[in-house]
Amino acid sequence: MKKLIILLIVLLPQLVKAQNVDYNAIILPNSVSDISFEEKLVRLAWQNNPANQILDYQTNISNIEVKQARWSWLDDWRVQGNLNEFTINESADVGDRAQFFPKYNVTGMIRLSYFVDIPLEVKKKKQEVLIAKSNINQQKLAIRAEVLTRYQTYLMNRELLKIQTEIVEDLYASLSLAEQQFKNGEITLNAYNIQQDRYNNQRVKQINAQGDFNIAKIAVEEIIGMKLEDVQ
Repeated sequence: MKKLIILLIVLLPQLVKAQNVDYNAIILPNSVSDISFEEKLVRLAWQNNPANQILDYQTNISNIEVKQARWSWLDDWRVQGNLNEFTINESADVGDRAQFFPKYNVTGMIRLSYFVDIPLEVKKKKQEVLIAKSNINQQKLAIRAEVLTRYQTYLMNRELLKIQTEIVEDLYASLSLAEQQFKNGEITLNAYNIQQDRYNNQRVKQINAQGDFNIAKIAVEEIIGMKLEDVQ
């Protein structure tokens, strides 16, 4: 038991580290070309989603605000100039009175709160940058999950439609045979009606399956911003 505890203590940091998510790999970059069709859909959804652009803009704004906070100490500094007849025309100053009117004034004030407010404001803005980046990472996870979920639903409905279509085709062949047998007097009207009801019931299921498939396809195309047939 002691050996097991020691082993867990040694391996635990490595296990925790191995679980860290590489957010740069959630959405594969355009430089990676040999990828699966699903990964192409995820990348398209990320590139074509306006919400992602909003998050990028928010991150840029946060970076700008960090720079503004670093230079906020300049707000209390002033530069002033004096403009009078002596500064315009020095020859008119026969009494050397311009010396009492300095051309430039530079004033400044240092508040003790500078040493607290500015560093805290910069730190606050840096945290907002981290929040913006975390929102982007969260969006990556959400987009990937949503795309893969929608695509799996699309594949499932495509297979269900395929199976249902085969069932309807088989029943249509059976119905056509039953119709011919009824005309030849080989089966009763009741037997023919039973075969027709079976075909109609499965036909209704086929229509529903077709609708589910179409909706699933639309859902995938909505999130990637283009038709599935155009994905290369």
